[in-house]
Parts: sequence; C-alpha cells; structure tokens
Amino acid sequence: MTPPTTDLTALARPRGAASTGDAAAPTSGIARPRPRWVTRWGIPGGIVSLAFVLFVYVSADALWPATDVRIVKVVAKSGVGGTAAATVQAPGWVEADPYPTVVSALADGVVAEVLALEGARIKAGDVVARLIPDDARIGLEKAAAELAERESALRFAEATLEAAQREWDNPVELTRRVASAEAALAEREAELHRWPSELAAAQAVAAELGAECARIERLHADKQASEIEFIRATQRCESQRATVASIEARRPILQAQLDAARAELAAAKENLRLRIPEKRALDEARAAVASAHAAVDRARAARDEARLRLERMEVRSSVAGVVMTRLVEPGSKVMQATDNPMSSHVVRLYDPGRLQVRVDVPLAEAAQVSIGQDAEVVVNVLPDRVFRGRVTRVLHEADIQKNTLQVKVAITDPAAELKPEMLARVRFLSTDSATGASSDLSVFAPEAVIRRDDGGNPYVWLVDSSARRAQRRAIKLGTAKQDGWVQVAEGLQPGDSLIVDPPASLRDGARIRATGDTRSKQ
Repeated sequence: MTPPTTDLTALARPRGAASTGDAAAPTSGIARPRPRWVTRWGIPGGIVSLAFVLFVYVSADALWPATDVRIVKVVAKSGVGGTAAATVQAPGWVEADPYPTVVSALADGVVAEVLALEGARIKAGDVVARLIPDDARIGLEKAAAELAERESALRFAEATLEAAQREWDNPVELTRRVASAEAALAEREAELHRWPSELAAAQAVAAELGAECARIERLHADKQASEIEFIRATQRCESQRATVASIEARRPILQAQLDAARAELAAAKENLRLRIPEKRALDEARAAVASAHAAVDRARAARDEARLRLERMEVRSSVAGVVMTRLVEPGSKVMQATDNPMSSHVVRLYDPGRLQVRVDVPLAEAAQVSIGQDAEVVVNVLPDRVFRGRVTRVLHEADIQKNTLQVKVAITDPAAELKPEMLARVRFLSTDSATGASSDLSVFAPEAVIRRDDGGNPYVWLVDSSARRAQRRAIKLGTAKQDGWVQVAEGLQPGDSLIVDPPASLRDGARIRATGDTRSKQ
C-alpha cells in the first residue's frame, strides 16, 4: 500500500516577502533587506589582522634575532682643532729614543748560535746568543783544581801555626836547658868547693911519700934497701908531687868551668825570656797562614771569574725591546779588548714605545724651532695618521754640507707600525697653535671603531636608536688625535652611538641590540 503524499507548496515563502510582519498577510509587495558586509566580514577581519600584527611584533625577536653589539658615544672636545699652523716643515727619519741599546757579549768567544733575529721581541734576561763553552768549561775546572790546592796549602800553614803556637805557649825545651844549666853550675860549684880538700889530701900523701922516699934513700945509701925499692919509692914520690901540682893547676880550670856554667845558665834564662827563634817561627807561621789565605782568595776569585765566564757563554739582554739589527752569525768571533768598539756587539735593540724623529731643519728656519715645542709627525707608510711629537733636543753642531741643523722630536703616541729608519715629515707648530688658543669644539671618535673600505675611505657603523638598526656611514677624518681618539671632520655629531668591534656578518639595516656602553678614557 502506497503511503499518502503531503503537499508543502502552500507553506513556501514567496521571493521578496518581508521577513517580519503578519504571516497571514500577503507577500507580493514587500522588499528583502540588504546584507551587512561590515559587521559580517570587516570587523572580524580587522580583529584577525590586528592580532596577527601584534603577534609578529611580539615575536619579532624570536623570528628575526638581533645582533648584540657594544656601543661608544661620540664626544666633543674644545681647543683641539686640527687647523694648527705649522711654522716649519722638514723631513726626517724615525729612530730609537734616545738611542738604540746594544746587547754585547761580556766574554771572548766564538758564536755557536743566534737565538734572537731581526724583529724579535725579547724581555730583559732573555738569551739572544750562545758562545762555544768548551774553553770556558776547561778554565773553570782548572780554576777549581787550583783552588783545592790553595786550600790544602792553607790547611798545612794553619797546622804549622798551631804547632808554633803550642811551642810558644809551652817552652819545654828552653825550660829544660835552663834546668840543665843550673845543674851544671851547681856541679861546677861543688867541684870548686871540693878542690881544697883534694889538694890537701894530695899534699898529705905527697909528704908521706916524701918521708918514705927519704927513709928508703938512707937505707939505700946504707945498702939496706935494694935499688928497685929506692927507684919505686922515688917514682911514687915524684908521681904524688905531680898529682899535687895537677890538683893545684885545676883551680883555674874549675873556676873557668864555673864561669862557663854561670854564662850558660844566664844564656838559657835569657833565651827563655826572649824566645827569639820561637817568636820568629810563630810570626813566620802566621805570615804563612795569611799568605795562604790570600792565595785561597785569589784562587777563589779566579774560580768565580772562570764560572762567570762560563755563564757569559750565554749572551743575555739587560733590557727589553725589539731586535733592530743582528750583528753576528754562527762562527763569528766576539772579543773584548780590541781597537774595534763593536767587536763584542751581538744585537741592537730599540723600545717601540719610545721613538723619535731625527729631523734635518734648514738653517734658515732653525731659529723657529726650540726645545719643548709641539710638532706633528706624518710617516710615509701611514700617510693618513698624524702623530703628536715634542722637540726634546737641538744639536749644537750644524751640518755644513747639507746646510741643516739636526733636531730630535720625540713621538708621544707611537704606533706599532712605526719602525726605525722610516721616512717621516715633521711640522713644527707655532706656540699659539700648540697651546690651544682656539676654543672651537671638535668631534672625536675612538680610533678603534673606524673602518676603511677597499678604497681606503674611512667609515663607521652607527646605531639608529629609533629603529634599533645598524647604519653604515662614511666619514671624513681630521688631523688631531688624543689618547686613542681621532678627530672626525664630517659625518658624525656629538652623542652619536658607534658600534665597537662589529661582526663581519653585520649589514647595513641589520637589527641590533646594545649590550653595554663602552667608556673609553678621553
């Protein structure tokens, strides 16, 4: 069975009928309202666009990161304008101030190796060359052996002095001689005292024998004694008389011996008092010790000299500087005592922080130059840089051949690029210009922030504070300089922010962010 079909055409709304009003009213004469595009599409689109712009602004640092840079401000200074008037201009040559320093070998020898070449920077105490040390080493060994020998001789002399001093303090031998002399004198005195009794005894025996001899002589005359008895009695009597005579003759001898003993005792006592040989031996021992000490000192000095000579086989610099000239090579012989004063020179140094210009000022203009006068120095290798200088010396002898007077101008702010013997030109400033009579303000920027393009034209990287972007700007430099700051004649204004050490990838218009303000000494 087919379901019934419902006819809905009666409910359809005619085109152009009003959207409001009576539903039962006729619709043939009512117009449809126009659509509202502003409220339907404009306002929502504006809201979305504004939200997108805010999103981009807030996320700009993340989407396009800025480059961190350090900045420094441009400053203005008065009385330092670069228009100072020059009274005299003259050519010259850069040289060491006040003169180069020579490093010399302090001992004779042959160069084994040179360690410092031209342009090398050395410090005080550095070895610049070495000499062949064989002779010096042998000389040191010989001097050490001589010192040992002298020290041994000193010990021997000290032992001799000690023995002489002990003998002086304890005169045993002299005391023994005095005692022996006293004993000998006592013996002689005893013998002399015994002599009379010996003489009396001998005389008594002689008298007895004389009586006996007279008795035997009478008996012999009466034939009562034999001839032998008579002869024996006579001989005994004569022998005793000779003994008596001998004893009588001994008295002068005994007296002489006594006098000799007394003299010997006196001499022994005088020797004990004077002690001349012992005093001489003691003095000689002391002199020998002093001489040995002197010999040891001489040997020690010779040893130290030999050691110093060995140490001086390494030629060391006493000052710091840069090697300007090398004067020797391996195999060269350096000597001290020669007619050539340069025979011991090894290298010549200069201090790059102390340079001057040797200027030949024409005699016609020499009167306008004085000691203490300010000057400007321009070196040929750096024509765009002007160095400040001051006259330190005016030589008192003119060069009649060149018709000039030599003047020394010290460079107060030398650069590392300056080298001795570079050609330069010096402008001697007038007194009014040098003292800064002008009060005009000049713009100065740090010399370190100035760059140059391939054509040598200077430029800087400037900070556009309103847009926080880097801006490359060409500038024109002046001639004045002060403590690392250079005058900018055109292109900058006081207070401008300059980028310090910009990265190589920095481009004009690049976004930047300042991380700090570098404060340089002005």
